[in-house]
Amino acid sequence: MKRLLPLLMAMGCATTPVTVEPVITRPNPGLEAVPQKRVLAELPAALDIDPKAITVAPLEVKVTRPERYELSNGLVVYLMEDHTSPLVLVRTLVPVGAVDEPADRLGVSGIAAELVTAGGAGSRTPEQLDELLEFHAADLNGGAADEYSQVSLSVRSQDLAALFPVFADVLQRPRFDGARFEVTKSRVLESIKRRNDRPDGLAARALSKALYGTDSLLGRESSEATVKAITVDDVKKLHAKWTPKTARLVITGDFDRAAVKTLVERAFAGWKGGPPPSRTFPTAGPPSRRVILVPRAVAQVKVRIGGAGWTRRSPDEYPMRLVNTALGSFGVGRLYREIRDERGLAYSASSSVGGGPTFGQFTASFDTRPQQAVQALEVALDVLTKTGAPDSLSKAELATATDMALNTFAFRFDSASRIAWERALSEFFGYDDDYLDRYRDRIAQVTSAQVNAATATLTKPDALQIVVVGPKDVLGDLSRFGPVTVIEDVDAFR
Repeated sequence: MKRLLPLLMAMGCATTPVTVEPVITRPNPGLEAVPQKRVLAELPAALDIDPKAITVAPLEVKVTRPERYELSNGLVVYLMEDHTSPLVLVRTLVPVGAVDEPADRLGVSGIAAELVTAGGAGSRTPEQLDELLEFHAADLNGGAADEYSQVSLSVRSQDLAALFPVFADVLQRPRFDGARFEVTKSRVLESIKRRNDRPDGLAARALSKALYGTDSLLGRESSEATVKAITVDDVKKLHAKWTPKTARLVITGDFDRAAVKTLVERAFAGWKGGPPPSRTFPTAGPPSRRVILVPRAVAQVKVRIGGAGWTRRSPDEYPMRLVNTALGSFGVGRLYREIRDERGLAYSASSSVGGGPTFGQFTASFDTRPQQAVQALEVALDVLTKTGAPDSLSKAELATATDMALNTFAFRFDSASRIAWERALSEFFGYDDDYLDRYRDRIAQVTSAQVNAATATLTKPDALQIVVVGPKDVLGDLSRFGPVTVIEDVDAFR
């Protein structure tokens, strides 16, 4: 740099001085910049209007009906073609589920539904069945719900003819391989050991038991003892109750209708079976209000408040759905606004509601810090209590809830498989043939009197079951909300 300095000085001396214009930081009067409208492109006429002036035609939703027919043995078949992709989904619903398990063998329905797909079928060993499915890139799965079990096969359309008879073998002629049975049983036992590590699961299980009763068909649950007692013979006995009567076979995707009907007739016309199992569900509603504390060292306390939902096929479904939306929808629901927006006591708060064979389940949910649990719970109960008063929901709230219910209905039917499965489930549960077709009309026709009755049922203060999962010594006094029952082990809750 020292060497360059003389050269730079010489160059400066040899050049003409440069006049530097002053920098003006404030424009002279009269020279202020005037904003100019820059038009990059002309907007279409439809967009160059006030958004508030736009009128939108009412959304029309027509639920497509799959073809439905019935075999002589009582099996109901639904067919719905969808040629958008070269795949076929085959699903079977059989009327045997967890509620049909013997009290000392709880868990056997799930093992049976899984084992029929993994333990070999017909003339094929488990290994041969696995190899065949892998060769054709097909997925075969099974599972059990409370009131039914299902088995599904996803396959390329070109392989349907080859694998459909195999699917029929899985349902009707499973081999229940002993080694695969032990693997399946071990996996179920491992999941039972781990379920107490999930605070959300603890809260859901405790609430279900509190609402329905620990010995009722809907409140009981499997344990290590009941699963360990299950044998292959127990699985076979339960599977023997799988019957085509009231069962549903749903086939959707890329197939030829006439060819599939031939496959169905050949594979399932000979399926025999007796009547579906009989069941006795609890008829009484939730017991008197109580607080159930499950002590756990968690950073976020799980609070669940439960009540009765609607009885399946009841007209109460429609007003209860609207009230639940007004209470617990994201962003606009009362629980969300009061707990999250107004007081910042939780990241979110919501509610859900559903139907059941005698009464369904309503749940208000939020997670919060242990030190705030009592305050947040007090706010939530206050919201529910005020909502239960006659005409407590404003016209604006009900209008918003109605719009949401009407417009989100279409998302239940965004594929052929979902359309056909919804039809199968609604018929299986005894709903009228026009249930889905008239759903939106019935939502739109809900009256104020029906809303008042729904709020009184959902938020009935003396029947709410309150479950809190959190650190016992930090939570504060929960007895102000009702009698407190401490449950160290949800498995042993009685």
